Amino acid sequence: DLLQRVVPQVERETRVELSARVQSSSAWNFDFIALISLSTVIAALGLLQDSAAVIIGAMLIAPLMTPILGIGLAVAQGNAMLARLAFRAIVFGVGTSFALAVVVGLLDIWSHPLTITEQMVARCSPGVIDLLVAFVSGLAAAYANSRPGLIAALPGVAIAAALVPPIATSGLAFAAGRWGLAYGSLLLFVTNTVAIVLAAGLSLWAVGVRKERSHDRVWLRHL
Repeated sequence: DLLQRVVPQVERETRVELSARVQSSSAWNFDFIALISLSTVIAALGLLQDSAAVIIGAMLIAPLMTPILGIGLAVAQGNAMLARLAFRAIVFGVGTSFALAVVVGLLDIWSHPLTITEQMVARCSPGVIDLLVAFVSGLAAAYANSRPGLIAALPGVAIAAALVPPIATSGLAFAAGRWGLAYGSLLLFVTNTVAIVLAAGLSLWAVGVRKERSHDRVWLRHL
């Protein structure tokens, strides 16, 4: 009761709209494949150039944040179907991103030895600060998604979360035979993802997204 008095609760219509939006954006379809592919190539080139500006551009178009939030929403709602849909998009997205980064790395090695840049080293392993940033980003992303008027804040959250650059770093390092860097970067992505899921579930629960009652359930179709 205290939480409901302090934190504005979302209406049922907003919860239905949120579920439908997350479901649509978490589908493994051509749009998702195109965005994850383009964002990975941009991120990989930015890492090779050691360009923070290019990497930020890749973060803005990366679609991984939505299915990660989808798992947080599924946890808050007890929605197993949405969890499966979002998890599939994440797994396929990470696999696609990693494979493309390896290809970019091999093409770069073909022309000259791949150089490990500072931007790549910065994503070599997870730290406490990285986890805090991911957790707070998850809180912000979930809260902004639950408030239609705050959708404009999502690009800033995407930059803070930095999901695709660690995957691209891992693929590039794998292509160069730098196994330690490849493992550490992928571990950074995994820990960031877990932190965002937990934060998103907590944030959505706080604004009133709970397990759906039988007459209030949003059924999601299989894709």
